[in-house]
Amino acid sequence: MTPSIYSLFVLGAFLTVVLTPMIRFLALKGGFVDCPQRARKVHNQAIPRLGGAAVLGSYLLILLVGGLSVPSLGEILWGNEPYAGIIILGSLVIFVIGVLDDLSHLSPRIKLLGEFLTVGIVVWLADLSFREVEVVGIGSVEFPSWLAFGLACLWITGMANAVNLIDGLDGLASGIVLTGLLAVSVIGFLLGIPNVTWLSTLLIGCLLGFLVYNSRPASIFLGDCGSLTLGYLAGCLCLIGSQSGGGKINGIFPFLAFALPVMDCTFAIIRRMLRGRSPFSPDMDHFHHRLMAKGLSHGKAVLAMWAAAFTCSGVAVAAGLGKGDQLTALLVFFGLGGFILLRYLGYFRLEFFGQGFSSLMEDRKSTRSAEQAVKDAEEMLGQMNSLEGVSEVIGKAAEGMQFQEATLAFYEENGHLGIKGESNSSTSRKSFSWKDPEQRGFYSRDKEFVVEYGINGRNFTYGKASYRFMDGRSNLDVQEEILLERIHDALASLVARVRKNEKVA
Repeated sequence: MTPSIYSLFVLGAFLTVVLTPMIRFLALKGGFVDCPQRARKVHNQAIPRLGGAAVLGSYLLILLVGGLSVPSLGEILWGNEPYAGIIILGSLVIFVIGVLDDLSHLSPRIKLLGEFLTVGIVVWLADLSFREVEVVGIGSVEFPSWLAFGLACLWITGMANAVNLIDGLDGLASGIVLTGLLAVSVIGFLLGIPNVTWLSTLLIGCLLGFLVYNSRPASIFLGDCGSLTLGYLAGCLCLIGSQSGGGKINGIFPFLAFALPVMDCTFAIIRRMLRGRSPFSPDMDHFHHRLMAKGLSHGKAVLAMWAAAFTCSGVAVAAGLGKGDQLTALLVFFGLGGFILLRYLGYFRLEFFGQGFSSLMEDRKSTRSAEQAVKDAEEMLGQMNSLEGVSEVIGKAAEGMQFQEATLAFYEENGHLGIKGESNSSTSRKSFSWKDPEQRGFYSRDKEFVVEYGINGRNFTYGKASYRFMDGRSNLDVQEEILLERIHDALASLVARVRKNEKVA
């Protein structure tokens, strides 16, 4: 008896339910966890990452089983035109890039370059580019082949990173991708595109199994390996599902099916550039952050985002099937609702207008100065192989961060840097301190503000750092916390290198 798509769907969900605890155990044992003591984290305990390994592993297994037992699926995967197999191979490369980022925090530019190269090869070999786009109310727009190729690469790479950016709450990214894939699966079924139906439906099954562990309270996260891979697969499948033949696609369907991650990513890039910051720098102004700032709990914010994503999926299906004035009216109504929602979340309130243009330029200048100082400090730490000179690096960071004093304490145990667990009184230390030699800025010693951060690796506690601000402040804003986190990530990498060199010696 040949298994049906429904039995493989259930089997995929079951495999993920079984495989996820195994991946969780390995992640915990290897120290691959998401630390809660960071500005952008909303969980309060260490949660293992690498959940994407469970989803992708189950997906590949179910495709293998289905490809060997179902002739039609086998033809899709490794038939005469096995572009589906090329897409799957590409997902493995994207997964590896995500794993490397989870384990060693790749440079955003290096990560993006790897994604673009992988996607470019997949688009070229699988012929995912399009020659014509059909836009509601406008008609068809033709593109030259080079531009069509570039747009297809941009869409898939953008989707991978958009899903990665929106992965900020328990079950959020996996649930949103699931609802988007639901629209893709329905369109594939109604338009008679079996490859899209098979590939998207089986991936939905695996995501349902993962949500058992990823829904609040989550016991495992997707990690970059999972969010990047899911975004990549969703981008590819959505692009194929929107094609009506002859290289012509429905231009509105991909955007609507995954409207939330696409818009969230777009707004993130715009606001960061307006603030004079790198588009790769993180912040806390994503959709889910804004919802929680409005008073919604963690769980309610996720449910609200899921509901919005499901609505977008329904409109996407209507857009993929419908034509004419009725569809235009639907899109106008949907767009108006989206505008009202975004305005409610504060995305169209530009506070700097009330402060004046000069204030905006001053804020941009200050932000750029802090970003550059931290970047210089990161580069200096990345080139060092000992702790000597750490004080000078911290001084370089202070040029932009505006703290007046800093103290670094590194723990040692059995002659090697780093300790297992928390520090204790018997632990010897290497200490470094820095003070502003020029006494720059406004000093208010009766209003000193001190912030401390732990310097931690996967398996060791390396030390702690404290920063003293004497400019009258009583707290740090989120962006300042994020910049300090970057310094500590670089410090932790340095100490790990020093420890490794000591062990080798």
